[in-house]
Amino acid sequence: MKSRIIAFDHDREYGRDIRVAGIVALVLVTMAFLFTPQPKVEAYRLRVPVIEWVPNVDNPSPVNYVPPKPEIRVPRSVPVPSDNPEAQTINPNTNFDELKVDVTAPTIDNVPFWKVERKPKLVREVMPDYPEMARAAGIEGKVIVSMVVDTLGNVAGAEVIGTSGNSLLDRSALDAAYKCGFTPGFQRDRPVVVRNVVIPFNFRLQ
Repeated sequence: MKSRIIAFDHDREYGRDIRVAGIVALVLVTMAFLFTPQPKVEAYRLRVPVIEWVPNVDNPSPVNYVPPKPEIRVPRSVPVPSDNPEAQTINPNTNFDELKVDVTAPTIDNVPFWKVERKPKLVREVMPDYPEMARAAGIEGKVIVSMVVDTLGNVAGAEVIGTSGNSLLDRSALDAAYKCGFTPGFQRDRPVVVRNVVIPFNFRLQ
């Protein structure tokens, strides 16, 4: 007698198993919700009792209102020259010249100018010394120096505004700039301090 072996296909029975498992789980949750005793919820109780104040409406206490006193303003009297004959008076001949500002006199002695009516002119040019280390290394360059020329034509300040890329050349150009001489700049026919007087210094090997 032959026995038949039935092969069980899990892929075909997978959908049925999922539906059965879902129904069983839903029934178990519903039964647990219906037959499980629910916890009792009690209202929150304060640890310290609150004492409420209730005003006595039947026997109210009278309230006395005291209005504020009005402010008394003291009138200020305007002094009259005849009230105090010993008071010092101003001399009628006073013309107050010391309080007048003289607008004709220009106050431009110590103020540096960028542009003036007559610019400073170079009258004494000093060539910078070529540093030996830069000469030996074959370094060349151009240094642009901006100077401040005072009322006597001397250089009161100098700074490098265009560097050569080498500190030795820049330092030598600054030293030469302080030794240069100029005619002073003029503004309103008076010598003034002039800023931004520019001179280039070239360093070339021959």
